[in-house]
Parts: sequence; structure tokens; C-alpha cells
Amino acid sequence: MNVRNVLEWLEAAAASAPDRAAYDAHGDRLTWRETAGLARFVGGFLASRIPAQSPVLILMDKSPTCVTAMLGAVYAGCFYTPLDASMPPARMRLIREKLNPAVILCEDKYRQTAEEISDGAPVYAVSDLRGLPDPALLSQRRNNHLDTDLLYVLFTSGSTGTPKGVAITHQSVIDFVEWACGALRLPAGCRLGSQAPFYFDNSVLDLYCAMRQAGSVFLINKSLFMFPGRLLDELRLEKIDTVFWVPSALTAVASSGALASHWVPWLKRVFFCGEVMPCRTLNLWKQALPDADFVNMYGPTEITDVCAWYRVDRDFADGDALPIGFPCANTRIDLIDGEICVSGAGLSPGYYRDPEKTAAAFAAHPFLPMQRMYRTGDLGAYNDRGELMFLGRRDSQIKRSGYRIELGEIEAALMTAENVMDGCCVYDPAREKILCAWAGEAEEKALKAHLKTRLPKYMLPDLWMRLSALPKTGSGKTDRLQVKRMYDDEHTVL
Repeated sequence: MNVRNVLEWLEAAAASAPDRAAYDAHGDRLTWRETAGLARFVGGFLASRIPAQSPVLILMDKSPTCVTAMLGAVYAGCFYTPLDASMPPARMRLIREKLNPAVILCEDKYRQTAEEISDGAPVYAVSDLRGLPDPALLSQRRNNHLDTDLLYVLFTSGSTGTPKGVAITHQSVIDFVEWACGALRLPAGCRLGSQAPFYFDNSVLDLYCAMRQAGSVFLINKSLFMFPGRLLDELRLEKIDTVFWVPSALTAVASSGALASHWVPWLKRVFFCGEVMPCRTLNLWKQALPDADFVNMYGPTEITDVCAWYRVDRDFADGDALPIGFPCANTRIDLIDGEICVSGAGLSPGYYRDPEKTAAAFAAHPFLPMQRMYRTGDLGAYNDRGELMFLGRRDSQIKRSGYRIELGEIEAALMTAENVMDGCCVYDPAREKILCAWAGEAEEKALKAHLKTRLPKYMLPDLWMRLSALPKTGSGKTDRLQVKRMYDDEHTVL
């Protein structure tokens, strides 16, 4: 089937499994037939008011209804941007200003916030939408659709403080999802337990692979991740067979000890991406689920979620580094001066309405004519098996006392220490000090002794801070800026 629009998957799922749960949460459930019908209704409303390929800003909690709003934008021939409802209004305004949406869709409780940031853009609560879709208009929008039209724009942090909107096309998502469903062995009717918020690109696999396979997505309440035992019970009761989570979420469950006492018999596929997966965490999950399929994935938002993958096919010691493996199909990875550079079908057209940042990050391939590539800012190398290894961020490479130091290498050594559940390193260039922050029962003296056995003296941290838990961003990654602020608050300045 030659797919040009993700809605073709939605309509196929609605035809083949109309009464199967499509997207559900606690007390909120939509079947595939209902999802398609409601999305088409929203699309008809939008198509009668805004032109095709207009941006639609969505301010809603993660829910089945939010999915229908996103897909409704697609039915209108437009593209969507989910907004994090918990972010400060000032940041919302920066995103609204960059996106310049034709309309803001919200739920009732966020109507006032949406109106405050709208700057004149029409605001509609989904519950207030009225009218019947115009079939001829929706048909016209579909007939005029190109697979190179935008599907979504997701905003990531910008180094200057201005968020960057990564634009992704239907073509890129279709290529990624077709690869993922095959390579990751996702069966028809699969049931995914979704951890990622919709404004984070890991959610793309959950949303669209389930659609492609006429499966279903259970939207896990984020508060459950604070109670690992209850979370695992939920996976069992909901018969979740696949999860795609950030490693910190998997680490929190593993370090709690809940895996030893909670049975999750349906869980057969455990995928992870977004940050480095500690092998200690992996080993605890493998011990609990010896027959499950474990896959490590890597990729920035600019390459449609994932560009490299490694199916765990051998044992690793707790202190080993896990490969990120090999390029996904239709993807090329080059190491240029040690930096991971990616090209292929998943490549974003660039940052929405930001040609300068696009030109800085997306460049002509130096060796291949007429090819574009994205410079990830990540450093990599190949091991003796030909597997790609992630070595840390280029911008986490510091120079101190004449030595070049990778903070990621210190973090990797830190995570091999006993009784360390999580950790990171932050650098203060003004004073040339490295701060080591960790969560776990390990004592500072023991950590210093451990790192001395694994690192040269010039790489050893100067400052130490133990936390009950490291702060996380909205997508679940370690918030290093907040770690530094926490130290500053306690010790004035670094």
C-alpha cells in the first residue's frame, strides 16, 4: 500500500478494527471508528475556517480527545503543534509567536490561558465545535495533499532561549513508521503503554505505529511513574505488550525493586531512546523479562524520532556502554570530525520560520552532491564490531587546564559505581569546576574513590551533590540547567 497521508492508516484501522480501543486512558476511551469520526469532525470545522497547511496550536492534556484534535488538523490539510500546558505562559508566547498559528484548539480548562497567549488568533475549545463537515471540502483538501506537506512542528529548546520548531512531513513519518513496525516486530493489534508527552517526539512511535498496526495506545498517567509498583500493575492489567520509554523512566522502575515483586507477563518489547541507557538498568529489566525484546534507539527530533537502533543481542556488564547500533532503513549516518551527521528520508525540512537556525544546523553533505544532512552535535565512534557508540555532546566537551574532557565520559564512569541510580555532570567555565550530581545511596567518599580508579586525575569532579532524585525535563530527560541552579541555590555560585 503506497501511503501518502497518515490518515490512510487511521481509516484502514477504523475499517479493520472499528470497535478496538485506539487511544485510551483512565475512564477515557475511543475506538478506531470513534477516533476517525471525531477527527474528521474537527477537520471539517477547521477546513471551513483556515487554509490548507496552516499551523494549528493545541493546548490540551495528553488524552484521546487531544489525539482527535491533532488528527483533525490533519484532516483539514493542516499541521499541528502540541503545547505543554505546564510550561510558563512566557514560553508559550514565544512558541505562539514563532508558529503564528491560524487557530488555537484547547480544552475548557485552558481556554483562558489560550486566549491570553493568542495575540488575536481564534481560540476554540474542542467541546464547543459545532456543524457538519463539508465532504466536498475535505475531499478537496485530501486530493491536493502531498506527502511532503507538514504533519507536525515540535518545539525544542534553543541555545539562545528561543524555542526551535522542528518541522516534519508526512513522508518522513510514513518512512519511519513503516521501518519501525517491521524492524521492531510490532504485530497487528499491538498494545503500547505510552510514557512520552505529545510534544516530545518519542510519542510519534506510539501514536502512529499503533495506527499502522490497528493496535492501541494506553496513555499512562504521568503520576504513576512516581509509584513503580502501581505502574507495573497497570501494565499487567492493561495487557501492555510494548513500551517505548526514556531510560530515566525505566531506571526509576528498576531502582525501586518493583520488578522483583510485580508480574508483567504481557510485556514482550521494551524500547528506549532519548538519553543514555545505563547497562545496570538494562540488566535489571532483562532479569525480570528474560524473553522480552530490548532495543536501544537514538535520534534527534530533526530526524523524525529515530535514526539508529541496536537490538540487544548479547550480555553487557553493569559498567559497559550500550551501542546505538546501526542506521535505520533509508538513513545515512556519517561521522564528520567525530560528529554524528544524519541524512535520509526522515530528515526535517528545517526549523519552522527560522532560516538562520536551519542554515546553521542543516547543511549540504560535504561528500555527496545534492544531499542535505543534519549535524546532531553528538559525538560518536565505531566499536570493533562496527556498532556506533554515542560518546556525548560536542557542547559537553570542555577544556580545562589544557585538557579536553568529555563530561559524558565522567557520567558513564559515575553510573558504574555501586548504589548510584542516576547522575550527571555540569561544568562552570568561569571557575573551571566540574559538578557531579547523583541520586542513590552511594557516599561521596566512595564515589571519589571509584572514579579515581576509572578516570585520570584531570577529569575528576571538584564539586559533589547528592539528590533524592535528579530533576527532569517535561520529556523525562535529566535537566542539567536545573541541577546547576539547585547547587547555586545551596552554595551561592559554583
